[in-house]
Amino acid sequence: MNAFIRIVDKIVSVLLTLCIGVLALGIIVSVFLRYLFHISFAWAEELMTIIFVASTFFGAALGVREKEYIAITGLFNRLPAAVAKTFRILVSIITIAVSAIVFYFSITWIQRVGAVPSPATGIKNGIYYSIVPISFALTIFYAFVNILSEFISVDPPAKFLELLAARPEIKSEEHI
Repeated sequence: MNAFIRIVDKIVSVLLTLCIGVLALGIIVSVFLRYLFHISFAWAEELMTIIFVASTFFGAALGVREKEYIAITGLFNRLPAAVAKTFRILVSIITIAVSAIVFYFSITWIQRVGAVPSPATGIKNGIYYSIVPISFALTIFYAFVNILSEFISVDPPAKFLELLAARPEIKSEEHI
């Protein structure tokens, strides 16, 4: 089970890294072309918007995995361990329920308007809109992983900063 979870983590992390890299490069090139050569491509703007949306949705799913979502922990941290565990499971169940509803209605939405081509690229909007059900399916998966981790040992996610710290050639500010 841990191996499968690590594979999904890696796929989502690579996807997010690619999205952010393409987004950064695309915006830099777009600004460079617009202000130096007065050239602007409508399809590039649309593509950058879709990549930004994808990085947001997939990042939110990964945030569920890393338990980095917004939480008010002042009272929660004072609860007995068994009660806190129950609340963590309840939060994951609510996350699954809400994500399942969004997943269902996003499929319905794509079936209704997904065949319409986008104005700038001509690509069917259903391809763009598929970001929503895929990311919410990942959110459901990660919420299940969080519930599972309350009962059995599940490897914690490898966070980006931890990966940097594990590489000896990258030095932190303390050592510079």
